[in-house]
Amino acid sequence: MVKIFEKDSWKKVRYLPLRFRGFIDLLRPFTLLAPAVGGVCGALMACGFNHFSRFEVFTLIYGVGTLVLVNAASNSLNQVADAEIDKINKPYRPIPSGIVTKDEARTIAYFLYFFALFRASMINYVFAVLILTIMCFTIVYSVEPIRLKKRLWLSNIGIALCRGLLGFVAAWCIFGNITSPVPWVVGAIMCIYLVGATTTKDFTDVKGDKEYNMRTLPVVYGRNKSVAVSAPFFISPFILIPIGVLLDFLKKETMILTALAAWGAYIAFLLFKYAETPDKKFENTPVWKHMYFMLMAMQIGFCVTYLI
Repeated sequence: MVKIFEKDSWKKVRYLPLRFRGFIDLLRPFTLLAPAVGGVCGALMACGFNHFSRFEVFTLIYGVGTLVLVNAASNSLNQVADAEIDKINKPYRPIPSGIVTKDEARTIAYFLYFFALFRASMINYVFAVLILTIMCFTIVYSVEPIRLKKRLWLSNIGIALCRGLLGFVAAWCIFGNITSPVPWVVGAIMCIYLVGATTTKDFTDVKGDKEYNMRTLPVVYGRNKSVAVSAPFFISPFILIPIGVLLDFLKKETMILTALAAWGAYIAFLLFKYAETPDKKFENTPVWKHMYFMLMAMQIGFCVTYLI
Protein backbone atom coordinates (compact mmCIF):
# COMPACT_ATOMS: atom_id res chain seq x y z
CA MET A 1 0.00 0.00 0.00
CA VAL A 2 1.43 3.40 -0.97
CA LYS A 3 1.71 5.71 2.00
CA ILE A 4 0.50 9.29 2.03
CA PHE A 5 3.31 11.68 1.06
CA GLU A 6 3.63 15.41 1.48
CA LYS A 7 2.64 17.34 -1.59
CA ASP A 8 5.06 16.61 -4.49
CA SER A 9 7.65 15.08 -2.13
CA TRP A 10 7.61 11.80 -4.06
CA LYS A 11 8.82 13.69 -7.16
CA LYS A 12 12.05 14.71 -5.42
CA VAL A 13 13.01 11.56 -3.54
CA ARG A 14 13.37 8.06 -5.01
CA TYR A 15 11.16 8.93 -7.98
CA LEU A 16 11.53 5.68 -9.92
CA PRO A 17 11.03 3.29 -6.98
CA LEU A 18 7.88 5.15 -5.97
CA ARG A 19 6.61 5.15 -9.54
CA PHE A 20 7.24 1.43 -9.79
CA ARG A 21 5.53 0.85 -6.46
CA GLY A 22 2.60 2.96 -7.61
CA PHE A 23 2.08 0.89 -10.77
CA ILE A 24 2.23 -2.33 -8.75
CA ASP A 25 -0.28 -0.99 -6.20
CA LEU A 26 -2.56 0.05 -9.07
CA LEU A 27 -3.07 -3.65 -9.83
CA ARG A 28 -3.78 -4.46 -6.13
CA PRO A 29 -1.68 -7.66 -5.83
CA PHE A 30 -3.50 -9.13 -2.82
CA THR A 31 -6.80 -9.29 -4.72
CA LEU A 32 -5.05 -11.18 -7.54
CA LEU A 33 -4.48 -14.17 -5.27
CA ALA A 34 -8.12 -15.28 -5.54
CA PRO A 35 -8.21 -15.57 -9.37
CA ALA A 36 -4.77 -17.20 -9.31
CA VAL A 37 -5.76 -19.79 -6.70
CA GLY A 38 -9.22 -20.26 -8.21
CA GLY A 39 -7.76 -20.58 -11.69
CA VAL A 40 -5.31 -23.28 -10.66
CA CYS A 41 -7.95 -25.13 -8.64
CA GLY A 42 -10.61 -25.00 -11.34
CA ALA A 43 -8.22 -26.17 -14.03
CA LEU A 44 -6.82 -28.99 -11.89
CA MET A 45 -10.34 -30.11 -10.95
CA ALA A 46 -11.17 -30.43 -14.65
CA CYS A 47 -7.97 -32.40 -15.15
CA GLY A 48 -8.83 -34.74 -12.30
CA PHE A 49 -12.33 -35.13 -13.72
CA ASN A 50 -10.73 -36.26 -16.99
CA HIS A 51 -7.98 -38.37 -15.35
CA PHE A 52 -5.33 -35.79 -16.35
CA SER A 53 -5.59 -36.85 -19.99
CA ARG A 54 -5.32 -33.23 -21.25
CA PHE A 55 -2.99 -31.70 -18.65
CA GLU A 56 -0.19 -29.39 -19.82
CA VAL A 57 1.83 -27.22 -17.42
CA PHE A 58 2.31 -24.42 -19.94
CA THR A 59 -1.41 -24.27 -20.73
CA LEU A 60 -2.23 -24.19 -17.01
CA ILE A 61 0.13 -21.25 -16.38
CA TYR A 62 -0.98 -19.47 -19.54
CA GLY A 63 -4.69 -19.81 -18.78
CA VAL A 64 -4.48 -18.90 -15.10
CA GLY A 65 -2.26 -15.95 -15.97
CA THR A 66 -5.01 -14.72 -18.31
CA LEU A 67 -7.56 -14.79 -15.48
CA VAL A 68 -5.17 -12.81 -13.28
CA LEU A 69 -4.58 -10.23 -16.03
CA VAL A 70 -8.32 -9.59 -16.40
CA ASN A 71 -8.60 -8.98 -12.66
CA ALA A 72 -5.57 -6.67 -12.71
CA ALA A 73 -7.08 -4.73 -15.62
CA SER A 74 -10.39 -4.28 -13.79
CA ASN A 75 -8.55 -3.09 -10.66
CA SER A 76 -6.73 -0.45 -12.67
CA LEU A 77 -9.86 0.72 -14.51
CA ASN A 78 -11.84 0.86 -11.28
CA GLN A 79 -9.26 3.17 -9.74
CA VAL A 80 -9.55 5.47 -12.74
CA ALA A 81 -13.32 5.60 -12.29
CA ASP A 82 -13.00 6.09 -8.53
CA ALA A 83 -10.18 8.65 -8.65
CA GLU A 84 -12.27 11.48 -7.17
CA ILE A 85 -13.91 9.18 -4.62
CA ASP A 86 -10.51 7.88 -3.56
CA LYS A 87 -9.38 11.40 -2.75
CA ILE A 88 -11.84 11.13 0.13
CA ASN A 89 -11.75 7.41 0.98
CA LYS A 90 -8.26 6.24 0.01
CA PRO A 91 -5.94 9.20 -0.68
CA TYR A 92 -2.87 6.93 -0.44
CA ARG A 93 -3.78 5.14 -3.68
CA PRO A 94 -1.52 5.79 -6.70
CA ILE A 95 -3.87 8.13 -8.61
CA PRO A 96 -5.09 10.48 -5.84
CA SER A 97 -1.56 10.59 -4.36
CA GLY A 98 -0.23 11.79 -7.73
CA ILE A 99 2.14 8.90 -8.40
CA VAL A 100 0.18 7.58 -11.39
CA THR A 101 -2.03 9.65 -13.71
CA LYS A 102 -5.53 8.66 -14.76
CA ASP A 103 -4.43 8.41 -18.40
CA GLU A 104 -1.58 6.07 -17.47
CA ALA A 105 -3.85 3.86 -15.40
CA ARG A 106 -6.50 3.79 -18.15
CA THR A 107 -3.88 2.83 -20.74
CA ILE A 108 -2.62 0.02 -18.51
CA ALA A 109 -6.16 -1.24 -17.95
CA TYR A 110 -7.10 -1.45 -21.63
CA PHE A 111 -3.73 -2.89 -22.63
CA LEU A 112 -4.18 -5.68 -20.05
CA TYR A 113 -7.76 -6.28 -21.23
CA PHE A 114 -6.73 -6.68 -24.87
CA PHE A 115 -3.67 -8.74 -23.97
CA ALA A 116 -5.81 -11.05 -21.80
CA LEU A 117 -8.37 -11.49 -24.57
CA PHE A 118 -5.63 -12.29 -27.08
CA ARG A 119 -4.18 -14.88 -24.69
CA ALA A 120 -7.63 -16.36 -24.08
CA SER A 121 -8.19 -16.86 -27.80
CA MET A 122 -5.06 -19.05 -27.83
CA ILE A 123 -6.56 -21.47 -25.27
CA ASN A 124 -9.95 -22.29 -26.80
CA TYR A 125 -13.01 -20.40 -28.00
CA VAL A 126 -15.16 -21.21 -24.93
CA PHE A 127 -12.49 -19.86 -22.61
CA ALA A 128 -12.19 -16.75 -24.81
CA VAL A 129 -15.96 -16.12 -24.73
CA LEU A 130 -16.02 -16.44 -20.94
CA ILE A 131 -13.06 -14.09 -20.56
CA LEU A 132 -14.76 -11.55 -22.85
CA THR A 133 -17.95 -11.81 -20.78
CA ILE A 134 -16.02 -11.23 -17.55
CA MET A 135 -14.28 -8.25 -19.13
CA CYS A 136 -17.61 -6.70 -20.12
CA PHE A 137 -18.99 -7.08 -16.61
CA THR A 138 -15.91 -5.49 -15.03
CA ILE A 139 -15.97 -2.58 -17.48
CA VAL A 140 -19.65 -1.74 -16.97
CA TYR A 141 -19.09 -2.01 -13.21
CA SER A 142 -16.80 1.03 -13.38
CA VAL A 143 -17.65 2.94 -16.55
CA GLU A 144 -20.57 5.31 -17.23
CA PRO A 145 -23.34 5.35 -18.26
CA ILE A 146 -24.17 1.94 -16.77
CA ARG A 147 -21.69 1.91 -13.89
CA LEU A 148 -23.04 -0.96 -11.80
CA LYS A 149 -21.58 0.55 -8.65
CA LYS A 150 -24.52 2.96 -8.78
CA ARG A 151 -27.07 0.12 -9.12
CA LEU A 152 -27.21 -1.24 -5.58
CA TRP A 153 -27.61 -5.05 -5.67
CA LEU A 154 -26.61 -5.21 -9.35
CA SER A 155 -23.17 -4.08 -8.21
CA ASN A 156 -22.78 -7.03 -5.85
CA ILE A 157 -24.26 -9.48 -8.33
CA GLY A 158 -21.96 -8.29 -11.12
CA ILE A 159 -18.85 -8.81 -8.98
CA ALA A 160 -20.12 -12.19 -7.77
CA LEU A 161 -20.79 -13.41 -11.31
CA CYS A 162 -17.29 -12.43 -12.48
CA ARG A 163 -15.23 -13.56 -9.52
CA GLY A 164 -17.39 -16.43 -8.35
CA LEU A 165 -19.24 -18.17 -11.17
CA LEU A 166 -17.76 -17.17 -14.54
CA GLY A 167 -14.16 -17.03 -13.35
CA PHE A 168 -14.32 -20.57 -11.99
CA VAL A 169 -16.13 -21.93 -15.05
CA ALA A 170 -13.50 -20.28 -17.26
CA ALA A 171 -10.73 -21.93 -15.24
CA TRP A 172 -12.46 -25.31 -15.63
CA CYS A 173 -12.71 -24.76 -19.41
CA ILE A 174 -8.93 -24.52 -19.75
CA PHE A 175 -8.95 -28.33 -19.72
CA GLY A 176 -12.57 -29.35 -19.17
CA ASN A 177 -15.94 -29.38 -20.89
CA ILE A 178 -18.38 -26.52 -20.25
CA THR A 179 -21.32 -28.94 -20.30
CA SER A 180 -20.26 -30.54 -17.02
CA PRO A 181 -22.47 -29.42 -14.11
CA VAL A 182 -19.55 -29.49 -11.65
CA PRO A 183 -17.98 -26.06 -12.39
CA TRP A 184 -21.41 -24.45 -12.57
CA VAL A 185 -22.48 -25.80 -9.17
CA VAL A 186 -19.14 -24.97 -7.51
CA GLY A 187 -19.12 -21.55 -9.19
CA ALA A 188 -22.72 -20.91 -8.08
CA ILE A 189 -21.77 -21.63 -4.46
CA MET A 190 -18.96 -19.10 -4.61
CA CYS A 191 -21.16 -16.64 -6.51
CA ILE A 192 -23.88 -16.70 -3.84
CA TYR A 193 -21.21 -16.27 -1.18
CA LEU A 194 -19.80 -13.19 -2.93
CA VAL A 195 -23.18 -11.53 -3.47
CA GLY A 196 -23.19 -10.71 0.24
CA ALA A 197 -19.49 -10.98 1.07
CA THR A 198 -18.39 -8.34 -1.44
CA THR A 199 -20.17 -5.73 0.71
CA THR A 200 -17.27 -5.97 3.20
CA LYS A 201 -15.27 -3.62 0.96
CA ASP A 202 -17.91 -0.88 1.08
CA PHE A 203 -18.24 -0.04 4.78
CA THR A 204 -15.07 2.07 4.99
CA ASP A 205 -15.95 3.91 1.75
CA VAL A 206 -19.33 5.34 2.73
CA LYS A 207 -18.20 8.97 2.95
CA GLY A 208 -16.82 9.22 -0.58
CA ASP A 209 -19.42 6.90 -2.11
CA LYS A 210 -22.24 8.99 -0.67
CA GLU A 211 -20.61 12.19 -1.93
CA TYR A 212 -20.52 10.84 -5.51
CA ASN A 213 -23.89 9.05 -5.48
CA MET A 214 -22.58 5.47 -5.40
CA ARG A 215 -25.47 3.25 -4.26
CA THR A 216 -23.67 0.58 -2.27
CA LEU A 217 -25.54 -1.31 0.44
CA PRO A 218 -24.03 0.70 3.35
CA VAL A 219 -24.87 3.99 1.61
CA VAL A 220 -28.49 3.03 0.86
CA TYR A 221 -29.38 0.84 3.86
CA GLY A 222 -27.02 2.14 6.52
CA ARG A 223 -24.54 0.17 8.56
CA ASN A 224 -26.77 -2.14 10.61
CA LYS A 225 -29.22 -3.17 7.89
CA SER A 226 -26.38 -3.78 5.44
CA VAL A 227 -24.68 -6.07 7.93
CA ALA A 228 -27.95 -7.91 8.58
CA VAL A 229 -28.66 -8.58 4.89
CA SER A 230 -25.03 -9.50 4.07
CA ALA A 231 -24.31 -11.85 6.99
CA PRO A 232 -26.47 -14.82 5.80
CA PHE A 233 -24.46 -15.03 2.57
CA PHE A 234 -21.45 -16.22 4.54
CA ILE A 235 -23.35 -19.35 5.60
CA SER A 236 -26.24 -20.07 3.21
CA PRO A 237 -24.14 -21.09 0.13
CA PHE A 238 -23.01 -24.26 1.86
CA ILE A 239 -26.60 -25.56 1.78
CA LEU A 240 -26.01 -26.12 -1.94
CA ILE A 241 -23.28 -28.69 -1.29
CA PRO A 242 -25.56 -31.47 0.06
CA ILE A 243 -28.11 -30.55 -2.62
CA GLY A 244 -25.42 -30.92 -5.28
CA VAL A 245 -24.39 -34.29 -3.81
CA LEU A 246 -28.00 -35.55 -3.72
CA LEU A 247 -28.47 -34.54 -7.37
CA ASP A 248 -25.19 -36.28 -8.23
CA PHE A 249 -23.66 -33.01 -9.44
CA LEU A 250 -20.92 -33.10 -6.78
CA LYS A 251 -18.84 -35.88 -5.26
CA LYS A 252 -19.95 -37.02 -1.81
CA GLU A 253 -16.48 -36.11 -0.48
CA THR A 254 -17.36 -32.42 -0.92
CA MET A 255 -19.73 -32.75 2.05
CA ILE A 256 -16.75 -32.10 4.31
CA LEU A 257 -16.67 -28.52 2.99
CA THR A 258 -19.92 -27.75 4.76
CA ALA A 259 -17.66 -27.31 7.81
CA LEU A 260 -16.61 -23.99 6.27
CA ALA A 261 -20.02 -22.66 7.33
CA ALA A 262 -18.50 -22.34 10.83
CA TRP A 263 -15.86 -20.00 9.44
CA GLY A 264 -18.61 -18.14 7.62
CA ALA A 265 -20.49 -17.73 10.89
CA TYR A 266 -17.34 -16.33 12.48
CA ILE A 267 -16.89 -13.83 9.64
CA ALA A 268 -20.55 -12.81 10.02
CA PHE A 269 -19.86 -12.23 13.72
CA LEU A 270 -16.84 -10.08 12.84
CA LEU A 271 -18.99 -8.16 10.38
CA PHE A 272 -21.51 -7.29 13.10
CA LYS A 273 -18.72 -6.04 15.40
CA TYR A 274 -16.04 -4.61 13.11
CA ALA A 275 -17.65 -3.77 9.77
CA GLU A 276 -16.10 -0.29 9.68
CA THR A 277 -12.82 -0.99 11.52
CA PRO A 278 -9.82 -0.39 9.20
CA ASP A 279 -7.17 -3.09 8.94
CA LYS A 280 -3.67 -1.95 9.94
CA LYS A 281 -1.87 -3.87 7.18
CA PHE A 282 -4.48 -4.45 4.47
CA GLU A 283 -6.74 -2.11 2.57
CA ASN A 284 -10.32 -2.06 3.86
CA THR A 285 -11.14 -4.11 6.98
CA PRO A 286 -10.12 -7.40 8.69
CA VAL A 287 -13.53 -8.78 7.64
CA TRP A 288 -12.71 -8.06 3.99
CA LYS A 289 -9.42 -9.93 4.42
CA HIS A 290 -11.23 -12.92 5.95
CA MET A 291 -13.69 -12.84 3.04
CA TYR A 292 -10.85 -13.32 0.54
CA PHE A 293 -9.16 -16.04 2.57
CA MET A 294 -12.42 -17.97 2.89
CA LEU A 295 -13.04 -17.71 -0.85
CA MET A 296 -9.61 -19.22 -1.51
CA ALA A 297 -10.26 -21.91 1.12
CA MET A 298 -13.40 -22.91 -0.80
CA GLN A 299 -11.48 -23.05 -4.07
CA ILE A 300 -8.73 -25.19 -2.59
CA GLY A 301 -11.21 -27.38 -0.71
CA PHE A 302 -13.20 -28.31 -3.81
CA CYS A 303 -10.00 -28.95 -5.74
CA VAL A 304 -8.55 -31.26 -3.08
CA THR A 305 -11.75 -33.31 -2.78
CA TYR A 306 -11.80 -33.89 -6.54
CA LEU A 307 -8.11 -34.70 -6.85
CA ILE A 308 -8.25 -37.17 -3.98
